[in-house]
Amino acid sequence: MNKEDFQDYKLEIEELTELLNSEWLDLKNLIISNNINLEKTLLVGYYEDEEGIEYGLLYNKKENFIIKFEVSDNNISLTEINNVNEISDEFPQLLVAIEL
Repeated sequence: MNKEDFQDYKLEIEELTELLNSEWLDLKNLIISNNINLEKTLLVGYYEDEEGIEYGLLYNKKENFIIKFEVSDNNISLTEINNVNEISDEFPQLLVAIEL
């Protein structure tokens, strides 16, 4: 990954995390309701498909977790990721988040 890509991903992570904490309150509350502390957690990636299903990736360096989520009809499904390599193709931003 070159320096420009790194900076672009870093900015994206910062913007997504800010949106999660200040504007996307429904998503934030769903995540918190599953006992995930967002204080030191980054929203590494996020997208929504044409059917309105939301997908994303959370990373917390302090508590050492990576969680992939899917939200449909205001229900959230969480999957813990144990190996960076299994998700880094879908979310290359994770490699940047780990270095922050």
